[in-house]
Amino acid sequence: MRTLSLAVLVALSPAAFAAEGMWTLDNLPLDTMKANYDFAPDQAWRDRAMQGAARLAGGCSGSFVSDSGLVLTNHHCVIGCIQSLSSKENDYVNNGFLAAKQDEEKRCPGMEINRLEQISDVTARIGKATDGLAGKAYNDAKKAEQSKIEAECAGQDAGVRCDIVELYQGGVQHLYRYARFQDVRLAFSPEYASGFFGGDPDNFNFPRYNLDMALLRVYQDGKPLKPKHYFPINPAGAEEGELVMSLGHPGTTQRLLTVAQLETQRDLALPSYLTMGHELRGILLQFSAENAENARIAQTELTMAENGLKARGGMVQALRNAKVMDAKRADEKALRDWVLADPERAQQYGDPWTDIAQAQTTARDLHLEYGMIEGLGGFRSRHVGWARSLLRAAEERGKPDGERLREYAEAGLPAVRARLLADSPTYPHYEKVKLAWSLSKLREHLGADHPVVREVIGKKSPQSLADELVDGSKLADPKLREALWEGGAEAVAKNDDPAIALARLIDAHARALRTRHETEVQAVERRSAEKLAQARFARHGSSVYPDATFSLRLSHGVVRGWEEKGQTIAPFTTIAGIYERASDFDPYRLAPRWVTQRDKLDLDTRFNLSTTNDVVGGNSGSPIINAKGEVVGLVFDGNIHSLGGSYSYDEALNRTVSVHPAAMVEALDKVYDAQALLKELGVR
Repeated sequence: MRTLSLAVLVALSPAAFAAEGMWTLDNLPLDTMKANYDFAPDQAWRDRAMQGAARLAGGCSGSFVSDSGLVLTNHHCVIGCIQSLSSKENDYVNNGFLAAKQDEEKRCPGMEINRLEQISDVTARIGKATDGLAGKAYNDAKKAEQSKIEAECAGQDAGVRCDIVELYQGGVQHLYRYARFQDVRLAFSPEYASGFFGGDPDNFNFPRYNLDMALLRVYQDGKPLKPKHYFPINPAGAEEGELVMSLGHPGTTQRLLTVAQLETQRDLALPSYLTMGHELRGILLQFSAENAENARIAQTELTMAENGLKARGGMVQALRNAKVMDAKRADEKALRDWVLADPERAQQYGDPWTDIAQAQTTARDLHLEYGMIEGLGGFRSRHVGWARSLLRAAEERGKPDGERLREYAEAGLPAVRARLLADSPTYPHYEKVKLAWSLSKLREHLGADHPVVREVIGKKSPQSLADELVDGSKLADPKLREALWEGGAEAVAKNDDPAIALARLIDAHARALRTRHETEVQAVERRSAEKLAQARFARHGSSVYPDATFSLRLSHGVVRGWEEKGQTIAPFTTIAGIYERASDFDPYRLAPRWVTQRDKLDLDTRFNLSTTNDVVGGNSGSPIINAKGEVVGLVFDGNIHSLGGSYSYDEALNRTVSVHPAAMVEALDKVYDAQALLKELGVR
């Protein structure tokens, strides 16, 4: 089988695009950057950038900003940590948090931060292991070789994390070696009203007035980390038209999917998500309306639910846009015609489009069952999630590394263990409400005669089953979870906790669904995608950037507003704007500190800004840096047009929205009196 290597990619001509693209640091479009900005980062610059960036394992980005391990990220990226540290008596979500001294910083339960250290090309090795295979044999061989490579890389060092990153839908396989930090502590976070001012109505819109920032500190061996490289903050920021680069970890994009795959997203996956998401939002709103404490408990999950609904709603709109889909069909036809025009190419690449299209039939058939059972969509309970992790970890750890489910491979176990044992509060009534609702959806969508529904619910009501499980389970105790983890298969097998019993009851069904999906859908799509990647490279070279994979990417762009409906949207807002928009009612109610400290603030200070950087979810918390490697912005959102960014990029309208460093400094100084942090950041 032909494989693609980094050496081949770098030898080819880089892109002629402007701001489009989420580029890996080892394959930047240097010619384009030089032509557009008279700046082409050399290897030393890229090495510093790589080690200044941080990845929050929960799905966000960040950056080291001091020589004592401070990490700058978004408030909404650490709100789970803040919620876990909060209580009825100490509501850090709504009141904010500031550690006056380092010994007052609070450890975030289960949080992990990664710093990329090295990238290696292992395409040929994995290609050799899977050569000539298909279906289950291909999937098993690939999984085994990936786990072997990761285990060799990490060894026995718990401070190292190694991940196989599949680029170009598997056409290129890279090994990313990270430094792993699991002692992460909260140093500062603003109030919810400041970090998410404007709430859902302002989300994905601009102008914005959000202080969506937080500061964490990474510790190693009980002491603050001393990073060699970090990004200093430049309060002056960048001017309109100036080169700015986002450096973060975009989650997933689907720009290289086939039309058949996009149609599955448009017609099934996204509408299903929206239907369930809207119902969940209603459940959370109803729960929150009961009393103030319920509202506090559900606040974080409600925020995430509303964000997800808006984001995926925008994705559906993009795929329902005839221009977008027509462009996708035209691109696909052009590549297909190019392959078929030459008998040798037709023989070499085959017909991956048809293979993928045929796999979509199975994907659609499995979608509902897979999501409800294997994806635990019908079992929304932390207790069931803990039970699933304990049950599967116990079984998988008894197998050879290469035969395990990928998430339980040896190299990934430290992260699984940290999440499982995180000591965070559990609220039984809240768990019962969510579990009862999801069980009702399980029965509604799969039917009362489905074997899982019969075995799990039987003649009980979803509410009675939820009450029994949550009241009877002892898994909320992290010490018990740790004892079961350490005790392994024997300890888990002897335990009669109702959550573990339920997880055990559904596991065979869930595994069967997963095996079928991996064999009949995933293996076909990945094998076919490799052929598509080879054809694209042969025709276009590296001007085709890879889809996002929650791995480190650089996007270049400039500070710029946009034109819409005859109106010019300026690229900057100022602190004055938050007071003009403020009201006496949520989500525009100001935090009390911002009311009392108004007269001290310079209202002309820039607050938020828009740029042409190409980002998606996962980039939250990314630094916007200039050519000097200084922080000139903090990514926290995109405008409404960016919601289609999973599938395409339009430089005329797509915008990244960031917090301006001047606003961060002004607020830390005059609103929060965080003088020690300002001194450490080198801005006072």
